[in-house]
Amino acid sequence: MPRTPAHVRIARKYGQTAVLYAALALSAPGEYALAQMAGWDPRFAWLMPAVLSLYAAISASVAKSQSEAARDAVGTPKERDAQRRSRNATFGALTALLMATAAQVAEHVLTTGATGARAWVVIIVSAVPPLVAAHVLHIDPPAGDDADEERKAPAQEPQETAEEPAEEPDEEEAPEPLGKPYEPVLVTYAEAADDLGLSVVTIRGAANGPTPRIKKFPGATPSSVLVDIRECHDVFSPSRRSVGV
Repeated sequence: MPRTPAHVRIARKYGQTAVLYAALALSAPGEYALAQMAGWDPRFAWLMPAVLSLYAAISASVAKSQSEAARDAVGTPKERDAQRRSRNATFGALTALLMATAAQVAEHVLTTGATGARAWVVIIVSAVPPLVAAHVLHIDPPAGDDADEERKAPAQEPQETAEEPAEEPDEEEAPEPLGKPYEPVLVTYAEAADDLGLSVVTIRGAANGPTPRIKKFPGATPSSVLVDIRECHDVFSPSRRSVGV
């Protein structure tokens, strides 16, 4: 498989942060000028960008994290409280984004004195920085190609070492797995539920709650969760056999 070019990997790794800071930098001058226009002392007017654009970006980030927490809490006693927090965070993020966008539009329209069709151009362009700053925080960064290659490399090494002692008796190969640490077989909630013939809510509930019965593992993205299918069989198979009896 060909290696991803260096400039593409750099853009994936640092592009999200670069765009966020660029959007905030574009928003700052207009909000600073708007504060001075409203009568703020120049010594304090520079705080207006933090109150508007930076606040909108932080609110968007909080709303995203609360939304992920609400998804993870489905099927647990904390589900209702998590959904309430997610709704409140989303409303706050939309309010902050609206204020930041309105500030940019107001300052540029008043400064340029544009009217008619030109005013609409000014309005649309002025709204771009705060909208980008808020939206870029909702984009999950792609998994790095180097990380994928590192995860695949250890899987290939045992195959090569297993071929070398192929001519030796099977009795000498048996002790090798005993020294290896336990490696979980990670699957998604849906895959575990399909394998066991259960619902996704049942698997998610067993992995969450005050006393989780199944250990959770991080997935490829911050919002994904994986579980060990062997552990799922150990937890649910005895209970299913007792029900059949």
